[in-house]
Amino acid sequence: MDQHRDYSKFTTTDFFTDDLFVRHVLSGDDASSAYWQAVARQHPQQAEAMEEARLWIWALNKQAPYRPKVPASDVWAVIEANIAAHGRRKQYYRPLRIAARWAGAVAASLLLMIAIREFTAQGKKTYATDFGKREQIVLPDESVVTLNANSSIHYDRTWLTDKPREIWLTGEAYFEVKHVAVRNRLQQSDSFHVHVGGLELTVLGTRFNIKNRRRHTEISLLEGSLRIVRTGTGAFVKIIKPGEAFVWDSTQLRLREMERKPAASKSWTHDELDLDGYSLREILNVLQDTYGYSITLQAPELAEKRLTGTIPAQNAEDILFVLKKVFDLKIDQENKHLTISQN
Repeated sequence: MDQHRDYSKFTTTDFFTDDLFVRHVLSGDDASSAYWQAVARQHPQQAEAMEEARLWIWALNKQAPYRPKVPASDVWAVIEANIAAHGRRKQYYRPLRIAARWAGAVAASLLLMIAIREFTAQGKKTYATDFGKREQIVLPDESVVTLNANSSIHYDRTWLTDKPREIWLTGEAYFEVKHVAVRNRLQQSDSFHVHVGGLELTVLGTRFNIKNRRRHTEISLLEGSLRIVRTGTGAFVKIIKPGEAFVWDSTQLRLREMERKPAASKSWTHDELDLDGYSLREILNVLQDTYGYSITLQAPELAEKRLTGTIPAQNAEDILFVLKKVFDLKIDQENKHLTISQN
């Protein structure tokens, strides 16, 4: 190993592209472990960059590289077939040729109008869901976002190949981010950034859930790696690993670990509500935030009671039925207002 290499100014990208470091992460032995432990002791300020680079290397080598949906060979086959078919076409009568020209001109005009409308849009592509509704969105890079009810995302229509992929979220969404980086190569354009609740999340080929409600942002990582950055007041950098979940409290400027497991946080994508770690107050918040109810709880002593298990949550009525039976509640409904009291 090169004992004279200066790691004092190495960034995450530098470690990521360092052959010695990559070999250590993927197939290191006792000697390489001792070497990198010595580097970490000598340059403690680089520990964060080394850990993040390790996570990136691990993520890239655990996931299949990106492949377009349509192979290039299939595209060429279609082109060649079209060329051959064109050569075999029969001659059309002159009136039909004229009609075809007119139809082509009309179609071209319509396409031009659509292109102009898209180009002159405000530069953003926005998706938003109503109360009680959710939507699955395929992004330009083929990443998939499942958007929960009463939520929205937007991103710049002109995602450029030399810039990071960026998206802004309000509400709740489950992300399956497409891995686009080439093995053992990290460029700025390979990363995927989510802006939510005053935080910036940097991810690469990963699955995670984000819930941004009531000035709290819950982040649950199921697969891959994720870096959370807060700038300004309360600034911090946190790298989280699969199986970890954290919540950012913007009222107290505090990041803390959540009791709820990441798998529980995404149960809503399967029309379920995993109640582990939820109090009755938090369940009622779900009814308000996701289904649009206003609620008066006339039995405040029940607010911190907790439930366990998983219940169906295809609609609000499923949740209300369980609450009514488990807590022996009386639920009076007038339009979208619920008054809840003890029987």
